Order: sequence, then C-alpha cells, then structure tokens
Amino acid sequence: MRVINRFTITFAAMTCLGIAPLVAQTPSLQTVPLSADIDVVSVRTLPDGNTLRQERKMKFYRRADGSTRVEEPNRVVIVDNSSHTVTVLDTIRKVAQVQNAPLSAANGTKPAAALSKSESSGISLSGSINIGKTGAGKTDLGVKVIAGYSVHGLQQSTTIAANSALGNTSPITKTIQVWRSADLRLPLLTVITDPLGGTTTSQYENISTATPPDSSLFTVPARYRTVPAPQSRVIASQTN
Repeated sequence: MRVINRFTITFAAMTCLGIAPLVAQTPSLQTVPLSADIDVVSVRTLPDGNTLRQERKMKFYRRADGSTRVEEPNRVVIVDNSSHTVTVLDTIRKVAQVQNAPLSAANGTKPAAALSKSESSGISLSGSINIGKTGAGKTDLGVKVIAGYSVHGLQQSTTIAANSALGNTSPITKTIQVWRSADLRLPLLTVITDPLGGTTTSQYENISTATPPDSSLFTVPARYRTVPAPQSRVIASQTN
C-alpha cells in the first residue's frame, strides 16, 4: 500500500507543478532529446509575516519518442512511451513499481497520467492550460525568451466564489502561468499563485540537447525488485 500511495502522490505532485511528462503520447510524435535540471520553489507567507520557503531539485531526461525520466532524492519516475508504462523507482528500498498506461492515450485522446484534479486546476501534463467551464479566464501573455528559447505564455485565473464549501467569506482567485517552448515541446516555466498555498515556481534550467540521454536511464536496474501496480486513480481517471 505504501508503494501504491507513493505512485499516486508522485504523479499528483508532478502534475500540479506542471512538470509531469506525457504518458503514452502519439507514437509518431517526435521530440528533441534532452537533459535538464528542474528547480521547484514554493513560497508561502503566514499571516504574521513569516515566510516559508521550500526548494526541490530534480533531474530531467527525455528521449526522441517523448519518454522521460525524472530524478528526485530517493525516487525516480520513468515514463516509457514505447511500452506505455509508468515506472516509479524507490531508490532506498530498490523497488520498481510498474503500471500500464491505457492505450487510448496513444491515440492522442488525453494525457494518460493527468489527474482530473489537474484539469480542474488548469494545468495539463504537456504544459498547456485547460480552461474550466465556469469561473475561469485565460490571458495570452505573449512571447519572451527563457534559457535561450522562445516561449509563449498563457495564464489562467480560476475563482472560487464566496461562501463556498471551503467556508470563505470572499472570492479566492488562483492563477497559473505556463511559458511553453514550441521547439522543445516543454513548459520551461510554470508559476502557480494560490492564496491557500502560496506561490510555486517550476523552471527548467541547464538544458542540454547536445547528447541524447543513454537508453539505460529508461530501464529498471537489474538489482531492483519489480512490483506490478493495480489500476490507480492517477491513470484510471483518464479512462472514465
């Protein structure tokens, strides 16, 4: 159960931060092989003026077919588009949990690992913005350069009305900015501003396209014990 929860929480967190890769995207879709660092900074200011700041560093690898590997301390997530699987490596326990992605996603219907929660929050796995049916507004932020690449920015604002189930007496507005590179097919900068949780910034840095990542990075190491994963809500939400 611990491993299963870790799998679900991992993708939920990655999706909400705008850094989760596409799972089982269209096989013919080719991307630029690359490696990069991901810097995620969360800042929250308390009512007394105290500031809470947390920073997470990750390593990102991507093959030409869009398969990805994201390395965090004690955890690695591999999305393999050729086998349509998502693998979470527990680097402490040396356990690999493998879950199949629905083949329907390979037809380009939906990013398979996207949570329904992420769709309502306005961020998709590809870095695009999903506009909700009510209470949402989209703003085109234009074009700028990040890390030497031209990026196009979109911002979505979603407002929770006053007197909602949260008990808020005034409206609460959450905004998500996504700056996406069409050349790299990657959201190089994502900024989520939420009065309830503060501001979270996710940015790709030290991007290198000079040498394709080694194929061994996208396989389960021989010393790991492989554990199959039952259908979880992370992927099941996209098959309903």
